[in-house]
Amino acid sequence: MDQSSESFAIKKPDFTPMELVFRYIKYLPWVVLSLVVFFILAYINLRYTPNVYSARGQMIIKSESPYSTGDEKFNSLFLMDQGPNLNNEMVILRSTNLVQRVVRDLGLQTEYTGVGKVRSTLLYKTSPIKLEILKKKDSSAVYFKVILIDNKRYKLEGEEQEKLSGQPFETPQGLFRITIQDMPFIEFDTKEFEVAYYPVDIAAERMIPAINVKQVNEQANILDISFQSTDMQLAADFVNSLMEEYAQLTIEDKNTIAQNTIRFIDDRLDSLKSELSGVENTIQRFQETNQGIALESQSELYVSSMSEMDKKTNEVLVRKKVLEWLRSYLASKENDNNTVPVNLGVEETSIIPLIGAYNDLQVKKSALLKSTTAQNPKVVEMSTSLDKLRQDLVEALNSVERAYDIELGQLQQRYNLIQQKAVSIPGKARQLLNVERQQKIKEELYLLLLSKKEEVAIGAASVLPNSSVLEKATNRGSLVAPIRKSVFMKFLLMGLALPVLIIALIEFLNDKVTIRSDIEKQTGAPIAGEIGRSEDPSPLLVTQQNRSFITEQFRAIRSNMAYLASNAKKPTILVTSSMSGEGKSFISTNVGAAYALAGKKTLILEFDIRKPKVASNLGVSTRKGLSSYLVTNDDPEDLITKVPNVDGLYIFPCGVIPPNPAEMLLFPKMDELFAWAKRNFDVVIIDSAPVGVVSDALTLGKYADATLFIVRQGYTHKKMIEMVEKIYQQNRLPGLSLVINDVKAQPGYGYGYGYGYGYGYGKKGYMGDYFDSTGKSKTSFLKSLFSKDK
Repeated sequence: MDQSSESFAIKKPDFTPMELVFRYIKYLPWVVLSLVVFFILAYINLRYTPNVYSARGQMIIKSESPYSTGDEKFNSLFLMDQGPNLNNEMVILRSTNLVQRVVRDLGLQTEYTGVGKVRSTLLYKTSPIKLEILKKKDSSAVYFKVILIDNKRYKLEGEEQEKLSGQPFETPQGLFRITIQDMPFIEFDTKEFEVAYYPVDIAAERMIPAINVKQVNEQANILDISFQSTDMQLAADFVNSLMEEYAQLTIEDKNTIAQNTIRFIDDRLDSLKSELSGVENTIQRFQETNQGIALESQSELYVSSMSEMDKKTNEVLVRKKVLEWLRSYLASKENDNNTVPVNLGVEETSIIPLIGAYNDLQVKKSALLKSTTAQNPKVVEMSTSLDKLRQDLVEALNSVERAYDIELGQLQQRYNLIQQKAVSIPGKARQLLNVERQQKIKEELYLLLLSKKEEVAIGAASVLPNSSVLEKATNRGSLVAPIRKSVFMKFLLMGLALPVLIIALIEFLNDKVTIRSDIEKQTGAPIAGEIGRSEDPSPLLVTQQNRSFITEQFRAIRSNMAYLASNAKKPTILVTSSMSGEGKSFISTNVGAAYALAGKKTLILEFDIRKPKVASNLGVSTRKGLSSYLVTNDDPEDLITKVPNVDGLYIFPCGVIPPNPAEMLLFPKMDELFAWAKRNFDVVIIDSAPVGVVSDALTLGKYADATLFIVRQGYTHKKMIEMVEKIYQQNRLPGLSLVINDVKAQPGYGYGYGYGYGYGYGKKGYMGDYFDSTGKSKTSFLKSLFSKDK
């Protein structure tokens, strides 16, 4: 590209917030309409949505167990030492079992609703009717719509027969009775009521979602309880009843624990009593087996008996030694004349008399020998008697010794027996110790359970709930829904989000060139000008008498071309586009007219041979033209035609459409044609075929000094701009610049720079009276909303 083209090129603007505003400002009416619609929907929603109130109460969960006995092991055994788990308590407060108790307490199984013209109202304690269930056949819910006639009569929806107040009636679900309360009929806000009865489990499940339980803070055992309802009194009563039923439930649970504990202790006491009796019987049998003598005493007795046995044995052994000595003494010849010693400890009756007789006879013999000799017959007789006594004494000693041996054996047997009994004493003591230990353990456990039973019984008598109410709920509940600001904000956000999403979808699916930046962001080719949408059906707008804004836009293009083709004194301008229908012929005609009005003799060459439009639009005969010139010897002066109403503007029509248009452009007479045109005309406009369809424009590019590439707003595909950029970068067409055609008169096109073509060309406004107001009157708002151009 030459220097003049480079100087004319427009730098690609960076994205700015203002660009975003101008790009989407055309959708502002849609956004405003959506906001208005959703504002109305918000008002309708508030009108028909009943108010929901929230009542709040607080209670503290105590950490002490009323049954704590001071015995950590016992408390742990019966789960009495655990502090409160607030997460568990929060779940319990929203449990079905507890809520069912509240439902029964407040009678919430039956729900009364007053049917109003705008919305229905829950009647908690102000219902003028009362439903009684006399007999129910199943557990399903019951629903009636009651229409009051007066204080005594009513009828059910779907039935024509009237019913009296308090009169039972039967349905497939059971036997029921509806009573009208005694109050002036005129005070009833409505005469239609809905009555619904739910089983307690279903009623509880309907209430649970409205319950909210949370911990006030992590350091405190305080729970904040709230309930939402359309009736403030119901919300307050529900919270208070829930806290009361929770306290009662904890008392019942604790009493159940106490009863179960006492029952367990009683069972264990009975079992221990039986076991203790068995142990005591064992001890009794043990004592009876041991003659009722204590083992310590038995041990002492056995020791004493063994000592006595040892003593007696020693005595017998001593006497036996004395007997052996006496026997040897008597056997010795030296002692034949001596007396036998006496008082040696042997006092046997069979020996003492013999010893005494022997000693007396020995004494007499000794006395006699003092007066006579040994041969004295009296001495001889005494000696014989002594020998006989000696023999008798020896036999007596032998007999006594045998008696001593027998006694020794008996003493040894008795000793062994006593010793055996003494050795068994430790085993018996251990056995007795084990039995006594069992007795002691069972006695202590028995006494412990007795004491614990009394402690638990005392605790059960003074049981308190593990919670206390810090703040009761009141009927001054706060409004939680609908919050007017929140509802309006939510609907307005929805009203804003819906068109934004639709606009985003439209923009996402839109593959056409919409705004100028769609072009500038994809190609560096300069933009020679912009042509606005014209309501005038004439193909030739640039005339001497026309002072419209579009005419000035063509004049601006003419001025810009002076820079783009500044090296050519007689410029040849190639006009092409990416596809058919982008206004190429329209631009060629009016650019040529703009040059002609400037005093330039201008020729339009209709080289869109396949689909020519310029000549037919201007009403020029097309029987002869370029196609006939290239294959005949016709003089070009005879083939050109002057355009009516524009001095200096001529057209060389296409002529008859040939069968081989692409090959015709390669004929040698093409060079002659352009040489002739250069000699006879100041400006040559080549109206060629679309470059995105056929290659004619690329072939004709060698004859051109500049190229106008037509882009139509809302028609040309954005991807075609990529092709333009490739042609521009590769310089396949000389002096390439762009013309944006059919620019709509809508906000957001040009962002306020350039010529500002997006704000009403040809109309009064910030452009004043510079141009003729040839456009139509301003379109109405609704029509502009639903216009196809939008």
